[in-house]
Amino acid sequence: MNRIVLLLTVITLAACHQPKQEEPDTLAVAAAATTIQPLTAADDSMQEPHRRHNISWDKVEVFEFSKALINGKVPLFTNRQRLESSIAAADSIISTANEDICGSQFDDDFSYFYIKGSTFELCKDSVACEEFVFSPDNELKLGKITLTGNTTWEEVSKLFPNAALQAENEGKTDMITLRDSYSMESDSSVQLYFENGKLVRVVNFNPC
Repeated sequence: MNRIVLLLTVITLAACHQPKQEEPDTLAVAAAATTIQPLTAADDSMQEPHRRHNISWDKVEVFEFSKALINGKVPLFTNRQRLESSIAAADSIISTANEDICGSQFDDDFSYFYIKGSTFELCKDSVACEEFVFSPDNELKLGKITLTGNTTWEEVSKLFPNAALQAENEGKTDMITLRDSYSMESDSSVQLYFENGKLVRVVNFNPC
């Protein structure tokens, strides 16, 4: 009996002194970092849907200024007698003799011919409009197009969509530029000016 008790005691003591097995440490492994690539030009354009491409000059609409008719009667390029008989006599005439004028319609000396707020150049008996100003009783017609002082930016945008789009691309809200000729050799243009969203004047622009 004593041997059995002694044997059990030895076994118990041996179990108490048995070294514990250590569990392996668990290491946290970080996920691989994601590399952020810079935006490409195409991606960047998608971020700015309002950005538009410029309209090339040959795609801009043409308004043949010299052929436009005042009140459907007389063209903007005509003779003095026809202009005054159809519209009114000149308010004033100012000579440009001995002055250095840039961008004239004529090669010879001319005078400025003012009528109802509009400006013409008078050379001998010929008159060519430089700036047409709208008034309640004056309008311009060219084919099926009629422009008045009540013509809005939105209406002009429908008549000349490419020119209007280019103006908006340039951040303009008061001027739309048109070609004045179907010939690409022409360096002059037609500028439509607006105030409070309505057309107020048309300028035949000739660069120096």
